[in-house]
Amino acid sequence: MARFPPLALLAALAAAASPVATPAPDTTGPVRVLELTVDGAITLGTAEYLQAGLARARDEGFGAVLITLDTPGGDLESTRKIVRTMLESPVPVLLWVGPAGAHAGSAGVFVTLAADVAAMDPTSNIGAAHPVTGGGRDVEAEAGKDMAKKVENDTAAFARSIAAARGRNADWAERAVRESVSVTAEEAVKERVVDLVAPDPQSFLSKADGRVIRTSTTPRTLHLRGAVLVRHPPSIRQRALMFIADPNVVAILSLLGLLGLGIEFYHPGALFPGIAGGFCLFLVFVASQIIPVNVAAILLLLAGAGLLASEAFFTSHGLAGVAGAACVILALLFFLNTSAPGQAFDPGAFAISPWLVWPTPIALAAVFVYMGWKVARGRRAPLQLGSPALLGMVGQALSEVGPQGGDVLVHGEYWHARSAGPIPPGTRVKVVAVDGLLVTVEAERPMG
Repeated sequence: MARFPPLALLAALAAAASPVATPAPDTTGPVRVLELTVDGAITLGTAEYLQAGLARARDEGFGAVLITLDTPGGDLESTRKIVRTMLESPVPVLLWVGPAGAHAGSAGVFVTLAADVAAMDPTSNIGAAHPVTGGGRDVEAEAGKDMAKKVENDTAAFARSIAAARGRNADWAERAVRESVSVTAEEAVKERVVDLVAPDPQSFLSKADGRVIRTSTTPRTLHLRGAVLVRHPPSIRQRALMFIADPNVVAILSLLGLLGLGIEFYHPGALFPGIAGGFCLFLVFVASQIIPVNVAAILLLLAGAGLLASEAFFTSHGLAGVAGAACVILALLFFLNTSAPGQAFDPGAFAISPWLVWPTPIALAAVFVYMGWKVARGRRAPLQLGSPALLGMVGQALSEVGPQGGDVLVHGEYWHARSAGPIPPGTRVKVVAVDGLLVTVEAERPMG
């Protein structure tokens, strides 16, 4: 009997040291399933969105998480973050490749393999996870044979480890990386890549009901029949990160930033164009941390803007403008850093649209040429400030004006004046010369 207190103490200490249990699902009503949607390329914004959703499901005691996936690929580093979070999730993670015609390509393969239960729409497909560069080219062509082998082996091992952890076909996962194999939904079930074929999320939940899975903590039986789906929309920050992950958006922001700074350069003190341009360039800097933006392309954009702006100050007969437009076109063509082997972008998902590459530089050049023409025209126009602005202006003689002098009112100001002949008071006079504070006038006609 004397041993019981120490044993009780040890049991209490063990309980205190054990991890805090996650909230149990609410059993007083239908099981709640948190629904997350990935529609597009997988980027840092996608990773933050899925991590936040899985954390909410854990903290609020959801019965499961359902990820609807349709992606051509994405950033491999962001994919690793997503997979790690899914494998460590105490809440069951279900993934459905849908809707009809959806694709789990490239990085989407790893995310699908990491789900506790995976299903596909009958018309969807999965595969082609061979790592490529940021521009969609083969790694060997960009970074050499040794780097290509290193990246391929690392990615293949990553795929095999995920498949093994979830009891899926590790050999197929490796072939998806090394050979870019792709299969339909029915073939994926036969190959043990996914578990089910389901035409919609509700039928997927019904078919997954009763399955026994092993989460990061313990085996668990899924009770999903009649489950209620609760949508989890991305936050403003996550939406912004997803938005600026599009190279076309980044390219437009770069052009708008340069245009804003150019307008501020032509019209100092306007403030808004300069502030807006600076903000756009700041977003470009943020985006460069998400997608592989080529630094040389940014420098080409700056050089192109500088050449276009120089048209207003130097007579180049259009050569500077043409060279500036050419720099902008080259910058857009090489905007993505294609030498980044750590990226697994689908070639068609992250490319600059030709509708942006060609018309935009022409429009930008037209804007800069117009501003340059306005500046040049302003330089040729008569000065509208100070004494020279009085030339040609009409006023009124306040006293008799002659070779010895007199007083006139011109432009609301009193001036000492002289004339070749006598001009009586009240006569309309025109300024023909200015010498310091003395103006020379001639009579027009008497004020009537």
